[in-house]
Amino acid sequence: MSDMNLNACSRIMEVLMELEKQSALERSGSINIPHEDSMLAITSDTGKFFNILISSMNATKILEVGTSVGYSTLWIAYSFYQNRGNSSLLKKNIITIDNNPLKINKAKTNFKNAGVNDIIEIIEGNAIEILKQLSNKVNENPDDKNQYFDFIFLDADKENLTEYFDLALSMIKKGGIIVTDNVLYPEEYRPTMSKYIEYIRKIDFVQSVTVPIGYGEEISQKIR
Repeated sequence: MSDMNLNACSRIMEVLMELEKQSALERSGSINIPHEDSMLAITSDTGKFFNILISSMNATKILEVGTSVGYSTLWIAYSFYQNRGNSSLLKKNIITIDNNPLKINKAKTNFKNAGVNDIIEIIEGNAIEILKQLSNKVNENPDDKNQYFDFIFLDADKENLTEYFDLALSMIKKGGIIVTDNVLYPEEYRPTMSKYIEYIRKIDFVQSVTVPIGYGEEISQKIR
């Protein structure tokens, strides 16, 4: 890793550690924050798992549905800097979607503090409508392999997950990975998540498995 990339990784990790402290306080109930303002972040173990997964795939184009304050996005950005020999080759290949202006502003601040705002594009608005637009763009040039995403992370409202997944599936490359958060916890999500898992596992060109890390991650690969 070059000195420039090493410095970038250190800067990202500093912001991640600060956000982890905030998240730990929220989970413990030590601070009282309205639900709509809370981080609702993945766990640090999940972030490390993403880093390993993205690095092993050599993923270069990533989509995230559900930015929140950018914690998971920063883990993705960390893997980019960690595994690129030349940081100048990094492009704005991380796209993240959210419809909460307050959280988007917090995410922008975190990205700026971590020095990664140049490689992250935040799209504000309704996730389904944005995904449809992105999907249409991919489908306009189906033979252009550069249009497809390598890795897609779904961490938004659970009611629309099957539609998110179908749209994500149209944009993921063969061999690409779609990860869905919260398949095991919180427990109140389990009925919805069980139906979601049953739905995606009936798709014959998708191979999917639940990984019991963090709040439970469903790892789904497009096999053809």
